[in-house]
Amino acid sequence: MGEIIDGIRSNWEIMFLFRMIPRLMVTAVLCGLIGVEREHVNRPAGLRTHVLVGISAALVMITSEYLFHQYYEMANMDPARLGAQVISGIGFLGAGTIVKDGFSVRGLTTAASLWAVACIGLAAGAGLYSGAILATIFIYVTLQVMKNIMGKRKYYKVLRVRLLKIDETIEKIKIELEKSHIYINQTELFMLEENISEVRMKISISSEKSMLSAALEVIRNMENVSYVDIE
Repeated sequence: MGEIIDGIRSNWEIMFLFRMIPRLMVTAVLCGLIGVEREHVNRPAGLRTHVLVGISAALVMITSEYLFHQYYEMANMDPARLGAQVISGIGFLGAGTIVKDGFSVRGLTTAASLWAVACIGLAAGAGLYSGAILATIFIYVTLQVMKNIMGKRKYYKVLRVRLLKIDETIEKIKIELEKSHIYINQTELFMLEENISEVRMKISISSEKSMLSAALEVIRNMENVSYVDIE
C-alpha cells in the first residue's frame, strides 16, 4: 500500500512540474513586457527587476497550491495565504524606487508597476492566464500609450535665484518666465543673509529648452540678481 501511495505522489509531482513550467514562462514574458517599458524610459527598476518580482510572486502562488494539495487532509489550509503576503510585502521594494527630487517626487509609477507585476505573477502562478494577460495589456497601454494621449510631456525643474533686494524683482522674474511659456507651480523664499534672499521656484517646461535658456539669460541680467541656477 505504501508503494502505491508513493507512486501516486510521484506521478502527481511530475504532473505538477509540467503545470508549473508554463506558469513561470508566461509570468516571465508578461512581467518582462512591463519591465522593458520601464527600462525604455530609464527608470531604476527595469526589465530584470520586474521579471524577478513577477516570477517570485508566481512561485509563491505555486508553492501555496503545492502545500495545499500536500497537506489539505492534515490541516485546514488557505491556498491564498502566502499570496496575500506578497501583495502587502512588495511595498518595501516599491518604496525604494520613490525619490524626492526638489519639489518633485519621482518613482511612483515604477513603484506601482512593481506592485502590478507582483499581482500578474500571482494570477499566472494560480493558472489564471486570461486575467494575467488582460491585466498586462491594460497596464502596458496605461504606461506606454496614455502618456501620449495626455499631451506634450512637461519637465519639472527647480529655479534658484539669489536677490540683493526683493522689491519688484520677483514679479519681473515671474513675468519673464510666463513670456517664455514657463509656468510656476510653487514658490519658496529663504533669507540667507541680512541683505541676500533666495527664491526657489518649481517650474514646468516643455522640451523647447532654448526658451528656458533665453529666459535665464534675461533673469541673470536683471538688477539685484546675483545668482541663477536650475536643477
